[in-house]
Amino acid sequence: MSFLDKYSIDDIYLLPDRAMFIQSIKALVIADLHLGIEYALALKGIYLPAYQFQEITRIIDNYLDEFDPSTLIVVGDLKHEFGQKTWQEHRETIQLLKKIKERDIHFILVRGNHDNFIRGVLERNNVDFRDPIYVEKHFLFIHGHKELPQDIDLSGIKYVIMGHEHPAILFRDDIGGKDKFPVFLLGKLPGHNRIKLIVLPALSPVATGVEVNVAESRDFLSPILQKANIDSFLAIPSLHSGLLKPMRVIDLRLFS
Repeated sequence: MSFLDKYSIDDIYLLPDRAMFIQSIKALVIADLHLGIEYALALKGIYLPAYQFQEITRIIDNYLDEFDPSTLIVVGDLKHEFGQKTWQEHRETIQLLKKIKERDIHFILVRGNHDNFIRGVLERNNVDFRDPIYVEKHFLFIHGHKELPQDIDLSGIKYVIMGHEHPAILFRDDIGGKDKFPVFLLGKLPGHNRIKLIVLPALSPVATGVEVNVAESRDFLSPILQKANIDSFLAIPSLHSGLLKPMRVIDLRLFS
């Protein structure tokens, strides 16, 4: 299996470990951290080692060191619980915000559907909280759990970048073995052939994703992707060891 160390589109770099860097705005972009998910799952009787915060901070630290960005953009779902913060996600959120604050980086959080009861701690840590979108140059960032606002002027937008879906691909072998990889999805924004849509994989190594080479339109969580021709999209698996070559989703259905 051969790996790529990055995949570039214009000045956008898709990276191993489920992260993106945009050169023209000097931004490291990630989505769906779901801090505190292990405790939330334990309350439902699903017990996992609490390892994901260490993994998430390792990835962020590595890319902050490598690219020295001026901005960190989280495209929604910094935390996991819909309701009041749990003790784990509160502690991990504070630790992450402190780490970013020490680096003097502009931290932007685009609100996701899990980012409730969090505004106070964000304000105390100088986080730039955007709801429902953030636009810089020709990039529009949205979490993806809602439609794009109808009053948005898209004339200057070349890329819409979203999270929410946690896209993955499923591989199945002849004897029943299965493996699942997180992927970037690249395609066209439904109804806007001029605008490219990039769907980020979840930075959380625990949060499961929608298997795009198995799913039908009705299976997607995002109303944006429910209208998309997913078979025409490129899927780029993003692993710790590197990126796999881009593959069309329709071709990946053969392996599911």
